[in-house]
Amino acid sequence: MNSFQEGDSPQARPRKPLAIRNPTPTDAISVHNLIRASAFVDDNSPYLYLLVCSHFANTSAIAERNGETVGVISGYIPPEQPDTLFVWQVAVDPMMRRRGLARAMLKYMLLGDACRKVRYIDTTVTKDNEASRKLFSSFADKLGCPLQESLLFDRHKHFLNLHDSEYLLRIGPFSTDAVRNDVPAAPKAEPAPFQTGRIERLTIQETRQ
Repeated sequence: MNSFQEGDSPQARPRKPLAIRNPTPTDAISVHNLIRASAFVDDNSPYLYLLVCSHFANTSAIAERNGETVGVISGYIPPEQPDTLFVWQVAVDPMMRRRGLARAMLKYMLLGDACRKVRYIDTTVTKDNEASRKLFSSFADKLGCPLQESLLFDRHKHFLNLHDSEYLLRIGPFSTDAVRNDVPAAPKAEPAPFQTGRIERLTIQETRQ
C-alpha cells in the first residue's frame, strides 16, 4: 500500500481514502455517469459499460473516494495483439485532475495479471484532446520508451464527417519492471513522489484542504 498527501496550508483536514481497483458490474452506472460528464469522451449505452465492468474488468480500473467513482480507465487486450493493452476511455472527475490519478490507474492496470505479457499501450485521440495527449506523452516519458502517432480512423473515410479523426498513439516497448519502478508525479505541495504497487485494492491516502 502506498500513499500521497496533498495540501497547501499548514493545517490538514482528515484524510480521505482514495482506492483504485478493477470494476465490477455494480460499478457500471457510476462509470457511465462519470463518462457522460467528461469532455472528449464519447458516451455509450449503459449496457456497454456493463460489458466493460464484467468482460473487460481485469484490464480496466476505477478510482473511488468516499464510495464515489472519481476516475475510470477502460481497456482491453486485442485478440491478435496479446502484447498490447488498448486503452479505450479515460475519465477523471474535475476535482481529482492534475494529481497523477490517471497515471496511477494506468499503472495499476499494467501490473495486473491480465497484463503480464503487455509491452505496448495503444490508444486513440483527436487532435484537440490535449489532456489525453499529455497523459500518454508523460507516461511514455516516465517509462523511457517511444511514443508513435499515426492516423487510424479518418473523419471523412470512416466517420462520414460525423466525428473528428482519431489518431493512434502507441507506447512501447516497455518492461514490467519499468512500469513497477515508475514514479508518478506527486501533487505539487508534496516533496516526495508516490509509487503504486500491485495489490487487490490500492488505497491512496490524501489530505484535503
